[in-house]
Amino acid sequence: MNKLKAPKPVGPYSMFRNLSGDCCPNCWNNWVTAGQIPLDPDSGELNNASVEDEVVQVFNNIEAVLSDNNKSLKDVKKFTVFLTDLSYTPLINSEIEKRINGEYPARSTIQVAGLPMGARIEIECLG
Repeated sequence: MNKLKAPKPVGPYSMFRNLSGDCCPNCWNNWVTAGQIPLDPDSGELNNASVEDEVVQVFNNIEAVLSDNNKSLKDVKKFTVFLTDLSYTPLINSEIEKRINGEYPARSTIQVAGLPMGARIEIECLG
């Protein structure tokens, strides 16, 4: 049972999209998530008291979206991480090490000028 609750999208997009059949009839069971920012699913506000709080909330949101679609972090093949400051990378690394035991997904990390709602972190997943 999923104890985490996924936040609602802040725009007209899907939080999870199964890509199977979109590219070819015999492709693997590929999927993608929308980028997750540190939205508290109950209040709809950012959980941004600290960068650490943002990192934990983003990963909670990722896990909730995945769980709602019968997936888990073990199914993630690649993270795309958007940060407003690359100095947050060790916090991302630490959270990934806490939550994933075993083979780590591939990852791209990109510094950006801004993110939705003033978030400092956004992560999308590909499986």
